[in-house]
Amino acid sequence: MDSYEEYLKELRARYQAYFDTSPDYPLQGRTIGLFARCHVRYEKFFLSRKATLGAWETSEYCLVEGHRAALSADQVGDFAAFLVRVVDELVKPHEEHMSSIVSGILVSERGFEPEAIRLGTGFKYERSFWFGLRGWCSVRLLLVDLSSGKVYASRKGKEVMRIYQPRAAVSP
Repeated sequence: MDSYEEYLKELRARYQAYFDTSPDYPLQGRTIGLFARCHVRYEKFFLSRKATLGAWETSEYCLVEGHRAALSADQVGDFAAFLVRVVDELVKPHEEHMSSIVSGILVSERGFEPEAIRLGTGFKYERSFWFGLRGWCSVRLLLVDLSSGKVYASRKGKEVMRIYQPRAAVSP
């Protein structure tokens, strides 16, 4: 993978089928290189669509931010804290809200310091709303090193790690 711009273009193509995407998205004083949102609503019916038994909604938000330089633990920690803060802005729990996932993808063209990788892979954040009656939210953190083609992920991030593998590093 040559550059962050090419990687963003590739990610946008991967997201296109299921997500609404916005490049250079402003969020809490930061400009996110790529913001993707998927919102799904499920309903159960009894005999006809007029008799709804219940409904629930799930959402996923992907925030991709990139840097040309190698990233330090402080920069990864700042991005992780930013992800926790945006939960309040993005996730609006209500009685039909089931779950939301916020995925933060931090991309570097020159890699990450070892302490930054340790911090990123150890990151964890989950939150329930109204003791779970109004759903819950999880935050994933993924670190993408374009120079080596490696992806480092938090425990929740490992669920989707393969999706963020740079194309040049994906084996057939």
